[in-house]
Amino acid sequence: MPNQERIEQLEAYKIKERFILDHWEDREVESSSEQTIELMRNEVLRFADFLIHQLRAEATNLQERVQTYFTEWDNENFSQDETEFIVEVEYEAMRIAGVKIDDLLI
Repeated sequence: MPNQERIEQLEAYKIKERFILDHWEDREVESSSEQTIELMRNEVLRFADFLIHQLRAEATNLQERVQTYFTEWDNENFSQDETEFIVEVEYEAMRIAGVKIDDLLI
């Protein structure tokens, strides 16, 4: 898939509603506070913007850059459940961008 198409799909991905009550119930965990959920949404948007930037720059080492992103990610503001939920939501963005998820250490 051409980068421009990936970028367009990531822009569409950014407007989806995330971390709604039903999603928390599906995970069988208690919903976080509204403030934390907003931080989680912002984190997903930040990651999508990171991917879009890499695609626009036609980064040849996208896989490595994504690995570095997660290695350097400061997720201390989130619990283990929240962190896992964020990463699971970001899997879709990674697939769109063409990242090989199974090759990442998150």
